[in-house]
Amino acid sequence: MTTSLLEKPVNISLPLVRVWLHLECENYQKLPRYLFSPLRSVIGAQLKKISCVARRYEECIACPLNQHCAYGYIFETPRPPEAHKLRLYPYLPHPFVITPPFPVPENNHLKLGLTLIGRAVQYFPHFVLALEAAGRSGIGKNRVKFKITSVIDNYSGNILYQERRLNPPQIQSNFYDHFDENLSQMVIIFKTPTYLRFQEKFVKPETLEFHIIIRNLLRRISSLSYFHCSEELNIDFKNIITFSEKVRVVKRELKIIGFSRFSKRKKRRMPLKGLLGKISVEGNLIPFLNILRIGELVHVGKNTSFGFGHYQILIK
Repeated sequence: MTTSLLEKPVNISLPLVRVWLHLECENYQKLPRYLFSPLRSVIGAQLKKISCVARRYEECIACPLNQHCAYGYIFETPRPPEAHKLRLYPYLPHPFVITPPFPVPENNHLKLGLTLIGRAVQYFPHFVLALEAAGRSGIGKNRVKFKITSVIDNYSGNILYQERRLNPPQIQSNFYDHFDENLSQMVIIFKTPTYLRFQEKFVKPETLEFHIIIRNLLRRISSLSYFHCSEELNIDFKNIITFSEKVRVVKRELKIIGFSRFSKRKKRRMPLKGLLGKISVEGNLIPFLNILRIGELVHVGKNTSFGFGHYQILIK
């Protein structure tokens, strides 16, 4: 283990934008209980309407424009033929994350987080227009309509959208913390259901360890960087994982939450589940700060494009 790995955060650069969209809906009592699937579905449908120019293809993977279309690239994300990673997978990790409010608030105001990674940043205006159209269409079986009241940049705090005027967000690449050299305690709060896998199995509350979070994050960040930022991570994966195994979970307050969604593509209901709650960890946490900060923005685990895997770290 190198001394530098022990003394400072692992250096990872991942260009992305993070914004918060403030929405005003007409009748919150009629909103779906869970916004994950309904919100993603209506945004995707509207994005396809405004961006697809080759409607004769049933699936984006068959369309020659799939790498240059806002919907095809963001929501379907077919694998580029020249890519040498994940060759067994026709589709790749999506270059976006939405963070819907959870639980759904008992008022008409909704706050929705949006992260766009790498090449997907250019489609920020498309996403806002699709969300506008989604608001006119309505969300859920009750078709609850909503409108965008403002879009706030996560970093500058600037208002990017108001009264139908749209400005570009600020691209952020580096996420170093000002950290205490003696940092040894942290709480990780899972704010939306989080589906983590280790050794090909779903991680249950009693088996969640810190190194499992780091393994899942490294896998996700590496794929996002390679496929959407044209950059391979030049870091010592093996040593980072080995060192993460030395960080102990000293307290678990977790539960499993489960529900289902209807998949139009597979024409059947699909189960969804994940962990909610928090864990407290102890150990040398400095090397992992940058990885964890990026993970707060891009989420971790499966179903991140629905809003799963949103967490927050609290440093004691």
